[in-house]
Amino acid sequence: MIDYIPLTALAGKKTTTAELRALASERMKRLGYPYVATEFAPSCGGCRFDVIGLGRYTRQVRIYEVKSSRADYLADTKWESYLPFCTHFAFVAPAGAIQRWELDGAVGLIEYGHPSFERMIANRRFGWTIRPEDALRASRPARRLRDAVGDDEWHALLETIAFGRPLPAADLTFTDGAGI
Repeated sequence: MIDYIPLTALAGKKTTTAELRALASERMKRLGYPYVATEFAPSCGGCRFDVIGLGRYTRQVRIYEVKSSRADYLADTKWESYLPFCTHFAFVAPAGAIQRWELDGAVGLIEYGHPSFERMIANRRFGWTIRPEDALRASRPARRLRDAVGDDEWHALLETIAFGRPLPAADLTFTDGAGI
């Protein structure tokens, strides 16, 4: 008997932006970033990052821009405004949607469904194990754009983390006697 379990519920179908965002978020957590968020908009406004990871003490910020198709990539003209907010930047897209030669030398490319991944899926019948980190392949690693994010951008990111998400009303009650 051959046991065949798909990688996700949508395995073999066209990947959605939400699925790519979830895979990119997991990849960012495995890289060791203590703060990882999706659909993050800094307090200065004007942009929204699909996936962002912040280093605690080093001012290292990695941003992933998720593109679900080639048309999505070609229609996007705002991604260059994200570069001042990060030390590393990469696109996450289905394999073949973006060509490496189309990107600046420091911009990374992470592909989902790369032919080597497709071969792994086909070879699962022989007992090969597919790990979650196999789903995304960095066909071109992101190079360091700068040593650290500038003061204004860093403060905008921290303000959004600290004040951008108000506590729900249920969390404002105290149960231990503090705040009486």
